[in-house]
Amino acid sequence: MAQFDLHKLRDIADEGIARHGLRGYARKVGLDVSTMRSLRDGRDMQISKVMEITAAMGLSLELRQAMKSDPCDTQRSDVDPSGTDTSAHICVAYHCNAPQTGPAHIFFDSEWLARQGWKLQCLRWIIAPTATSALPVTSGAICLLDCAQAWPSAHAIWAYLDAGELKIGYLSRPEPGTLLISGRDPAQQTRHLTGPALDTITPLGRVVWTGTMFPGQ
Repeated sequence: MAQFDLHKLRDIADEGIARHGLRGYARKVGLDVSTMRSLRDGRDMQISKVMEITAAMGLSLELRQAMKSDPCDTQRSDVDPSGTDTSAHICVAYHCNAPQTGPAHIFFDSEWLARQGWKLQCLRWIIAPTATSALPVTSGAICLLDCAQAWPSAHAIWAYLDAGELKIGYLSRPEPGTLLISGRDPAQQTRHLTGPALDTITPLGRVVWTGTMFPGQ
């Protein structure tokens, strides 16, 4: 997760429970049923218990102190590693779960980002794969991702991993445990995934902007 959010963690748990059932999902991630039930029901928990849950789910709990050590965690930066003055830009990190096909970070104009209304700490970027299923996205394009949500709440263009392969397409989730994946061709059959079949899908973030050149070039 780009930034820890308990609501996001519960959304991930709801998704897992919808696929495998409460006991099945607790067993899958190695947690006791009472802990999973407490998370599902929104009960207050000690930070140590939250950390145990995030570790079991394979997520990271990024504390503020740890984030300070990352110079490219969507922060304003006065100088990039190449020595270029970037005082008017925001550094955005490459998505840590996506196959690395570009530099570790790029810079976006800070005033432009501020006007978009996105949570800056939730922004990551990727390079679009060779084959994309979303009409506005072209192969090799820079894609800025909003990672504030773990799963889509409405029909939108998302980057995601399908059995480890990076893809971009239209995702929608009518309810937890159900995902619809469609492409640019209206005649193309929509994939309807439910239950454990969704374990091969890892949403990375909603595509909010694409470009063909690095900012400043």
